[in-house]
Parts: sequence; C-alpha cells; structure tokens
Amino acid sequence: MTHVTATATTVRPRLIAAAAALLFVVASVWAGLPASASVDDNPLSNFTQTERDLFESGEPAILTVDPTTGDFVAIDAAPSQVQPFGVVPNCSGDRACWQGYLSPHLWYGFDGTGASGTWPNRGNFKSNNYRAKLCWSYAGNNPCMSGYSGLNQTITFGTEVTGKSVELTR
Repeated sequence: MTHVTATATTVRPRLIAAAAALLFVVASVWAGLPASASVDDNPLSNFTQTERDLFESGEPAILTVDPTTGDFVAIDAAPSQVQPFGVVPNCSGDRACWQGYLSPHLWYGFDGTGASGTWPNRGNFKSNNYRAKLCWSYAGNNPCMSGYSGLNQTITFGTEVTGKSVELTR
C-alpha cells in the first residue's frame, strides 16, 4: 500500500463521520424550532369582518395585544392626533396655535390651509398671521364657527373642547 492510498483510506471515513455528525446537529436544532403558523392559526380569526378590514386597511388603529400570550385582543380605530399635513405638535414660527386647556397638554401648530382630526383637551386658539375657522366637539354637539376670525386673534371657549378641524386663510 502506498502512502497516498493509506491517507485516502483514513480521511474518507473521517469526512463521512463529520458530515453525519453535522447533519445530526442540524436535524436536532431544526426539530427544536417552533413550527411555523398554519393557515388555521390566523390571529384575526376571533375578530369581526369590520375589525379585520380595519387591521388590513393601513388606517391609524390601536392593536391591543395580551402581554402574557401575545394574542391579538382588540383592534380599534385610532383618533388621529397629528395629521401629516397642516398640523404639527408645536406652535413655533407664525403657525396658528390651538393650546391645551390645562397644562401640560400638547399645543398644536397649524399652517397651510389647516387640517382635520381629533385633538382632545383644547383651550384657546391663537390665529397669529391667519384667519381661522374652527370646528369642535362639546357636550355632545359638533359646532363650527359661523365665520373666519381676524388676523392675530385669540379665540377662547372658556372651557375644554375637543378640536375637530381648523380651516386657515390669509
């Protein structure tokens, strides 16, 4: 037997044994992984069609998750607190400003043509360099101003309201 033949004869069984051991380790790890969810494991199966539609819509929503199990418990429409255009969570610059009724509520700054949404705990509104027309919710009613304010005016309600829309013009 030559040296080359002897080396090949001892290396081949070692390679086969190493490959078998590696396959055993991979199979053991794979068996320990959780099974992937099947179609029957739909986390929305206990929801109404309306709730499923909201979940899939991409609209702002509040998804409640059970902290112990991770199950979806509820899906509810989320009131839009900040609109992508026309309102920001501050009153910097010459933006019109809807102040919080009591501190430390967030103040909302409006520019452009305004925005609509739901802004609870609103107090005075400062029009700054805009003429403003507001709508709000109070005591079960949803009134709006009968016209636009003047420039640089403070609109006061004397109580807390929930803002619903702001229309701005110059």
